[in-house]
Amino acid sequence: MNKIVNKNLSEVINYINFNHKNKPIILVGMMGAGKSAIGKILAKSLKRLFYDIDQNIEDRYNMKIYEIFDRYGEEKFRDIEYEEIKNINSNANNVIATGGGAFTFERNYSILNDIGLTIWLNTNKNNIIERLKKNLNNRPLLKDIDIETYVESLLLKRNPFYSKAKLTIISKNYSKNEMRNKILLEIEKYLVKNSNVKNN
Repeated sequence: MNKIVNKNLSEVINYINFNHKNKPIILVGMMGAGKSAIGKILAKSLKRLFYDIDQNIEDRYNMKIYEIFDRYGEEKFRDIEYEEIKNINSNANNVIATGGGAFTFERNYSILNDIGLTIWLNTNKNNIIERLKKNLNNRPLLKDIDIETYVESLLLKRNPFYSKAKLTIISKNYSKNEMRNKILLEIEKYLVKNSNVKNN
């Protein structure tokens, strides 16, 4: 397994929090990319609140996402999702995980790119398929379809949109902590290169 070189992460964290203060860090990418799992430990390291858009919608409506899809249709869900994104506090020190389809709509990625640092967790097809197969109980809409074909089709459709994120991080077979470290180091590099990022 590839290891992430571990420099003094406390210095990296201090740099990020000083140079990207009162601005959210927003994770985008496919379902199964680890946005929620990685987002939680990233937020903990940065001493920021973690905010999962899909979870917030589920809590607000007391329904699972797939139940909203099933009962009201995708168009209604996307309108709910858009309202959730519009209401994000752009001055909050949050780490935000988006749903897999959220960043594929211009009205959403325009807002997200404007209010914070968007990061595409670019995960390869096989890893996504493996993770989804292990988690079918929480994704009942995937139970009766060919997951391999479905994921391949979604990647072709969605990757051009995900690439509009400000920062792309290739996710390999890293542990969660290694991935967290990689993201922190890449954010620091991005901020160094874009010294005006606080004003974006």
